[in-house]
Amino acid sequence: MNKSMSWLPTLLWGMLLAGWLSLLFMFSSQSYDEQSIQPFLLTHFNYHQLKSWLPDMTITYRTSVIQSQVDPFRFIEFLFRKGAHLFVYATLAALLFMFLRSLTRGRWFLSIIITLLIAIAVPAMDEWNQLGSNERTGNATDVVLDFAGGCAGLLVCLCILGIIKLLRRNRRSVKL
Repeated sequence: MNKSMSWLPTLLWGMLLAGWLSLLFMFSSQSYDEQSIQPFLLTHFNYHQLKSWLPDMTITYRTSVIQSQVDPFRFIEFLFRKGAHLFVYATLAALLFMFLRSLTRGRWFLSIIITLLIAIAVPAMDEWNQLGSNERTGNATDVVLDFAGGCAGLLVCLCILGIIKLLRRNRRSVKL
């Protein structure tokens, strides 16, 4: 890539990151009812059908007990919400790392450290933001879950970049 276009990857990753952060805080500001998937589940599945598909599991989360065989709609929504936490923060960390990597030009370690610091700060701010939202509660357990998602996203990103680097190295050695 020529020098006049070297800023393009940074701009692209920055725009994707800003968009993702905007989406994250928009969802964080919604009420529980606005985000609930239970109305969808209720229109597409019946109670007995879901109950027969789910294993008999009980999850204790904070002060709530969620049982798959007692309230399968709530159980599925709980798993969906926690999976969404992992996905959202994994994507955030990957986009952030790629943005920082393009800014720091080869200082991978610095990009990793900053990504990890922000991957804990943003979930903490997100949970704090939820304290002011209708029917939502900020929760330290979710910060840990979000950080785990961020670490997973960073790890996947590093693995993909490592594979690309190996493939490029192998392609160069074959040409020689």
